[in-house]
Amino acid sequence: MTKIRISDKDRERYEQMSKIEAAYRERGYQLIAGVDEAGRGPLAGPVFAAACILPADRKFLGLNDSKKMTERRREVLYEQITEHAVSWHVASVSAPVIDKINILQASRLAMSNALKGLEAEADLALIDAVSLEGFPYPVLAKVHGDAECNVIAAASVLAKVSRDRLMCKYDELYPEYSFSSNKGYGTAEHIQALKDHGACPLHRRSFLKNFSISKYRSWRQGEETEAYVASYLISKGYQILGRRVKIGNLGELDLIAIKNQILYVIEVKGRSNSDVFGGLMNALSSRQVSRIRMTASAFAAKHQLDDLPIEILYAACELNSDGRVENMHLIPVI
Repeated sequence: MTKIRISDKDRERYEQMSKIEAAYRERGYQLIAGVDEAGRGPLAGPVFAAACILPADRKFLGLNDSKKMTERRREVLYEQITEHAVSWHVASVSAPVIDKINILQASRLAMSNALKGLEAEADLALIDAVSLEGFPYPVLAKVHGDAECNVIAAASVLAKVSRDRLMCKYDELYPEYSFSSNKGYGTAEHIQALKDHGACPLHRRSFLKNFSISKYRSWRQGEETEAYVASYLISKGYQILGRRVKIGNLGELDLIAIKNQILYVIEVKGRSNSDVFGGLMNALSSRQVSRIRMTASAFAAKHQLDDLPIEILYAACELNSDGRVENMHLIPVI
């Protein structure tokens, strides 16, 4: 495992930040969860939250508010935390949902989902600033908790590293916005790209009003829906190999992805009228499926991937009045 240099100041900070958890352990709380979010301020991408429970008998030296740490230090601590934590979970809420319910409620939703996702139920949860309700144990808000409590700092590292990694993957879909460097934040370069190209499906449209950005990209029919599905797949660990890939005279594949040494072909369809969504669920004919399989096999052979199993996924998307994806069903095609 990669190591980082630990100074006396790091050790002193860790011991100081351990006092809050130690006090609660003396009161009988043993499984103390920390919760924090990352990505409330960016113009693009989801907001992330993480929850984790650290073991009482192991030190994670170097912890601090993740925003005050170098990228390398965050990455090293991320690996240590995910390997040795009693339990941890990361959750996210997408840009369309942020636009719908606002960033504060989206952050709370992500935090709640992260806490609910822990395999080991906590005795107590400590959260950076935001209050949460509906849990069968105390959930306490700590202002500046990520700089004063190790377990919250650990959660902040998990959330930020997870979000940063995802934004770097999104950079492959939308290179014009430089997401790998700005992570969706409103840098001068990012804002200029918005003025030049308009917004993409990852942008929080409710945030763009503050920057006088009203232009949206002109998409070919179905392209935004495909981009939404591709973004979703990336967030679930798929690697996108191609979009709208034409194979000779056989046809065109909407999306091609790989995960766990399985080649996935994703057929994307969207409808703006929810009344016909039931028909959308059954919109793929057996003839279309046969064509997709033939085209996928040809793609695999061309790219020397024919030793991988091929699976077809059908992304049935319901669109709202603005043409954005409201609901999506990802259905395996047998």
